[in-house]
Amino acid sequence: MNIIILTENDVIEKSIYKISDDRFLHIKNILKSEVGDVVEIGLLNSLIGSAEVLEISEAKVLLKTISFKEKIETSYKVDIICALPRPQTLKKVLNTCATMGVSNLYLIRSEKVEKSYFHSPLLNEANYSKYLREGLSQGKRTDLPKVSIHNKFKIFFENYFDEIDNNSICLLAHPNTENYLNKIKFENQKNIILSIGPEGGWNDFELNLMEAKGFVKFKLSENILRVENAVTAALSQIELVITGKLS
Repeated sequence: MNIIILTENDVIEKSIYKISDDRFLHIKNILKSEVGDVVEIGLLNSLIGSAEVLEISEAKVLLKTISFKEKIETSYKVDIICALPRPQTLKKVLNTCATMGVSNLYLIRSEKVEKSYFHSPLLNEANYSKYLREGLSQGKRTDLPKVSIHNKFKIFFENYFDEIDNNSICLLAHPNTENYLNKIKFENQKNIILSIGPEGGWNDFELNLMEAKGFVKFKLSENILRVENAVTAALSQIELVITGKLS
């Protein structure tokens, strides 16, 4: 953890927070903090700052916020449409999305997605939020990505996509194309929608529908990547292109 994420549920009185979960264990066993020490914190969906350790025991730690500064802001917004992966992979995707500042994660059905994945307990917000918060801690961010689940591919694009496609450039990671991301013209768009397919790839119907919606194919790598690696690679390449580090 590079920062300790604090939520409203942790507040016990003004500016005082009590934590007794894995964040407490990190402060006690990894940071080896003692009373009077200062740790970096972030308020969920708010500012980052610092807090003093008021009390630490075998079961909990009390923190008092000291100061705050502006959180990380990016000059662009990325949403991801991702074919729902297997639960163990999804944990990594959630973590990465939070670490790298994704705004919205749309998990959708594809022909090559196992139906059983949509019955995973991990899709309950109470279960997947943990992996988002871990990602925020890693990336020193506080804005929690919004996650939505859509079990009908065609209906998602017919009923929801036009609402989220607000002057966005839509990118489709796909191995069967020649263009890499630095060959695509962004025309100053600051909203990006990134499509990441299942392990076996999108089928022809799915590809054709997305291309009809304006998605532009680009090649991530000469190699075939796992979903979690594709998400990291694509977000990194987008950052490089947007910040002008690729010609």
